[in-house]
Amino acid sequence: MALTMNGVVNSLPETQLPSGYTRPTVTTFTDYTWIYRATLSVAKATVENATASTTMTNIIDNGTIGLDKQIDDLIENDFDTTNTVTAYADWTSLTSNQTPETGGGSNWLDTTAEAYSCVVTIYIKVA
Repeated sequence: MALTMNGVVNSLPETQLPSGYTRPTVTTFTDYTWIYRATLSVAKATVENATASTTMTNIIDNGTIGLDKQIDDLIENDFDTTNTVTAYADWTSLTSNQTPETGGGSNWLDTTAEAYSCVVTIYIKVA
């Protein structure tokens, strides 16, 4: 009995995928019992790399702040993993907290740490 996190499907549009990036292969399922929709923040400084495709991979895989880690922690906190819990997530949106706005209403020029904002749908089944 435990949690099995199958991974994060990257469903971002092709226009957001860097050159050389390969979408991960994730085992999905349709017999889920729960669906979560979450917006998760990933610190840019923690996952950034000079190679954009590596940064994209790190957003999912970083063991401290990556999507896999945050989703795993969320499920561990919300479900009794003495049962058999299986999950995967679908990553559908990538933005930043540093988007310039007209009228000075944005934080893009202040000291707020830059972060990626990732919208995911999490599919969970419990046996």
